[in-house]
Parts: sequence; C-alpha cells; structure tokens
Amino acid sequence: MTLRAAGIAVHFGALRAVDGVDLAVGPGEAVGMVGPNGSGKSTFLNAVTGVVAARGSLEVAGRRVPLGRPGAIRRAGLARTFQSPQTFRELTCIENVLLADRDRHATGLAGAWLGRRAMWRRERRRWARALAALDRVGLADRAEEPAGLLSYGQQRMLELARALVGEPAVLVADEPSAGLDDTETAELARLLGDLPARGVSLLVVDHKLDLVEQVADRVVVMQLGRVIADGPPAEVWRRDEVVEAYLGRRGAARG
Repeated sequence: MTLRAAGIAVHFGALRAVDGVDLAVGPGEAVGMVGPNGSGKSTFLNAVTGVVAARGSLEVAGRRVPLGRPGAIRRAGLARTFQSPQTFRELTCIENVLLADRDRHATGLAGAWLGRRAMWRRERRRWARALAALDRVGLADRAEEPAGLLSYGQQRMLELARALVGEPAVLVADEPSAGLDDTETAELARLLGDLPARGVSLLVVDHKLDLVEQVADRVVVMQLGRVIADGPPAEVWRRDEVVEAYLGRRGAARG
C-alpha cells in the first residue's frame, strides 16, 4: 500500500475527533473522503500529515513513519494541500515551488564553497522541476511573478504545483475545490484525475461530490470521527446510513 493508516485517533480533551480510523490507499489509487462538517475528515488529514498529535500507526510507500513528525512524513513521500492556499505572497511563483523541493543536497554554505559545480547542477535540476510543476498547472508563464498577484484560483493551482514538485508517492488534498468556480473546478478535476496514471496516489477531501466522483475510485464516508462506509461511489451513495448521515435528499435522489 502507498498509504496505510491504522488506528488513527485524535482526542481534544473528552472529544474524540477521530476515533480509531483505518485507511489504506493503494498504488495508483484515488480515494475520496466525505462526510458532514465536524465528522473528522480534516482532523484525520492533520493527523496523518503530522499537524496534530495522534495515536496509531502510519506507513508511506511501505515505510513506517512516526506520527507527529511533518518533516519525516513529507520526506517519506506524502504531500499535502490545505483548505486555504498556503503561499508566500511576496515570493515569486517559482520560488514558492522551489521551497517544497525535497532535494537539499549540495545546498547551503558547504555546497556553495566546497562543491560549487555539483551545487549548480542540482540547482538547474531543481529549477527545471519547479518550472515543469508550474507548467503542469498552467502557471509557467507566471513563474517570475509574485504569488500575491495571482487570483485565488491560481493560488490554488500554485499550491498544487508546490505539492507535486517533490514527486510524492501520495497527495493528500483538503478541500482543494473550495472557492473555485465551475471552470476552475473542472480543471482541478482533470489535474487530480491524471495523478494516478503518473504514479501518485490520491486522498482527497471535498464537499463537491461531483468532483469526488470524477477523481475517486473509492469513497470513504466519515461520521463522528469514524468510517461508516467504504466502497465504489455509486454503491456508497445508496447506503441508508450514508444518506441519513450526510447526503440527505441528494443522496436519496441518487439511489
């Protein structure tokens, strides 16, 4: 499995925000996670990316990774986007992407003084990867512009480029379509849908069920910190417990 989370639990005092969740994402698989507000979706993502303290175990690309260590989790091959774009507005677009490149060899003073040729070779490769990531999301022509000049939708794309530049084994996307219009959402769906074919597994949380259906092979539904359904989208939408917990009339109409 590319991502295997077992027994993930997050407690805030007496509140069990995530209550022993197991989740696996296979190589080249896209999994959607849905559920009502407060069901624990984002908290689960925060747990597996090391943002909040959690109990349980985590494996990324077959490697056991300690929870609560964002740097170690990122180095293991798990990348993350957030509900609001986390961009540095004063930096250029390509500088934003370069910050996320996992290659740190031949950098710093030692690299500059003792291995300058190697440093420049690596720098050229890092810049080429960053430009390729920007090109993938349609921002290559904005590479040298400050990120603060981008529209909200373009900042979303910039964050996606930054997540992908490190060639992650798995991308975790938290509400990536929030604030996007229909055209931008369609482009996002295309980009996310291409990832499994490129060798990147996907775990996406989103309230836009049409987007989830387009990109996900499997849907996991959460309620009150627990998984209540897991399976192909068409099958999951028909389950009574899912309709009752989350989908309401829309779910009944789908059935």
